[in-house]
Amino acid sequence: MRILKRLVRSILPARVHGALRRVVHSRRLNRAPVMAADVAPLPRAAELSFPELLRGGGPADGWEKAKTSIDEIFEDTPGSHAIDPESRRAIYHLIRRFEPRSVLEIGTNRGASTLHAAMAMREYRNAGRPPRLVTVDLFDVNNPAAAEAKRYRISTPPREMLARLDCADMVEFSIARSTDYLNGRKAEFDFILLDHAPAADVAYRDIVLAIGALRPGGQLLIHSYFPGTKPLRTGERVNSDSYLALRRLRRQGARLVALPLGPLPWPAKPGGSNLTSLALLARE
Repeated sequence: MRILKRLVRSILPARVHGALRRVVHSRRLNRAPVMAADVAPLPRAAELSFPELLRGGGPADGWEKAKTSIDEIFEDTPGSHAIDPESRRAIYHLIRRFEPRSVLEIGTNRGASTLHAAMAMREYRNAGRPPRLVTVDLFDVNNPAAAEAKRYRISTPPREMLARLDCADMVEFSIARSTDYLNGRKAEFDFILLDHAPAADVAYRDIVLAIGALRPGGQLLIHSYFPGTKPLRTGERVNSDSYLALRRLRRQGARLVALPLGPLPWPAKPGGSNLTSLALLARE
């Protein structure tokens, strides 16, 4: 089935493939049982100002030093589906800005966002009460010999890279389905990053459960959010699942809004882009 999906994706234009995927996932979402979302833990949209949240603080922010350290050990591999470099930087600055004591990442993959979050947390780590980062994936990303790790194109296990960055003591790896891990957790995390690519019905459940797992005033950041299911860049393949899930929640009456982060407030690299599909969730 996975090979067939890849074949279809390689043959069809991005626009056509996205439209077909959207129809299939919309039907699955419509059949999913209704879940109520209590948005009280989320901050109000009016309280969030992105230029301020994402503005680096100069040398004291630690970004340039962190980037240099990560670049020495993390290799970008085409086709690995790791989160893009501009989004990694945004995650770093958000963690530095909010200084959460407890962070949850759903979707470890090769560990790109894990490394950036951990390096940001290292800036405010102290011996008495170190911050905690839990990163969850379906597969054992620290076993390069596993078939799934090969699919992610992992050469150096994330745990090993974290140890080289002196961050391993803050990070816990969990192998679980996203919904299984989130189910039943209440007010446990200050910052949650949903960085996986589920179907729309899974995104729907995960968003509701993730809000429930937030402490009051916590931040919920989602990746692959495309407003109106429109691409951010020409020819880009769109994952519409988060958008469809949030649209259903709003139609149910949830006073929930997604606040896209891009374009980001720093210059794009030559030939690159400062756009990101990251979005913070907030209540109206």
